[in-house]
Amino acid sequence: MPAPEVADLLHVTVDGTVIAASDLHLPPVRTAVSGRSCQTLARRLDAEAGPVTVVLAGDVVELLGFPEATAGEILRAHEDLCAALQAVAARGGQVVYTLGNHDSDLAWDIKAADVVREMTGAQLCLAADLILPDGRKIRVEHGHQLDPYNCFHDARNALDTPIGHHIVREVIPRVEWLGRGWVDGAHEMADPTDFPAFVGSRLVYRKLGRHLWWLLALPLAILILVRIPEIAEFRSRYPDTNTWVHRGVFLGYGAVADLLVLAAVFVVLARRAWTSISALALDERGYGQNLAARQRAADLVADGYCGFISGHTHHPELRAAGAGFYANSGSCTSVVEAAGGRLGLPPAYVRNQQVCWVEIAGARTDLVSARVELPGATRLERFAARGRNPYSGTPRRVASWPDGRDWPPPDRKPRGASLQRANAAPPGPPRR
Repeated sequence: MPAPEVADLLHVTVDGTVIAASDLHLPPVRTAVSGRSCQTLARRLDAEAGPVTVVLAGDVVELLGFPEATAGEILRAHEDLCAALQAVAARGGQVVYTLGNHDSDLAWDIKAADVVREMTGAQLCLAADLILPDGRKIRVEHGHQLDPYNCFHDARNALDTPIGHHIVREVIPRVEWLGRGWVDGAHEMADPTDFPAFVGSRLVYRKLGRHLWWLLALPLAILILVRIPEIAEFRSRYPDTNTWVHRGVFLGYGAVADLLVLAAVFVVLARRAWTSISALALDERGYGQNLAARQRAADLVADGYCGFISGHTHHPELRAAGAGFYANSGSCTSVVEAAGGRLGLPPAYVRNQQVCWVEIAGARTDLVSARVELPGATRLERFAARGRNPYSGTPRRVASWPDGRDWPPPDRKPRGASLQRANAAPPGPPRR
């Protein structure tokens, strides 16, 4: 029986640097987000003079969210990345493409798979073993098979559709249409199981917050009306201007104090409401979504592997796993995630673009990451999220293995964008 054109497990002999990126979710129409990701990755690949192995670790072309689009249409809209990948192959390098759950059609759609091979020069597979020059092995998988909502029983069966497929194609578009204007970005959530907290936060910031001025204006009007007789009495009893001004200032301070009390009550009620709703989360949130992948890394290292690289969760990570490592390549797309609120306010769910990848050179593994803030947040959300982005706006090395810091920092319990800021140094030449 002939081997399938998309290998179950591809063995790749590596010579030189390895660059692994995942979750680009490229749409059929080029956007500012997809263009920025492709340009950044293309510049990085063009800067590598020596042999390089590029691993596209899944969810590169967005076929799940755009079922009417074709792989060729998507790649033609992002020709700069395709040209950079073809240049890698022309220089004697390799391009490996492990399939994810958003581009799983390539496992059974032969024509689409052929187009991807032709336009990127990639070898397609479900998983890959990278064999380093010293004989060490690193397993690369997208990671959706570790997710009970998105795993396949048979990836080559077009009728095998996990529940996550139905949520992306049927549930989320309907939710965004019904709640247009205040649940925008639900399909970009880094933590889909955190949807109740997302809804609670948006209710506070985009529904209640929009009418907040009524909550302040009405008590202020009442305070003024209550104090008008007192002011009139001051003016008749104390004709002296200085005394009247002094009393007016005194009353003004009282009104300000009343408003501060009302604001504090609003913050407390908003926080309690958000906390109650967020407790309905369906599964692990934040970096807890990497728990299964960390266990997978530990099992592989125990079996003799040097490390394990995955994506899928959009939570970049690099840390030791026994004698080896676990790395999550994050994503190169826009994500909506919680940024811890200020002054006791609930976290705000804001859009950022991740640009992350994993690099391996010799015995060293690096996590390179950047985060670009995107428009769309309300003023109140921007206020709550201000200063909570722990990443640089340009790609920086945020973690290294075996010698270097972990990411996320181990002394904090990270969740979304509330990670501790790392004092990351830029990689040295020729690695940006």
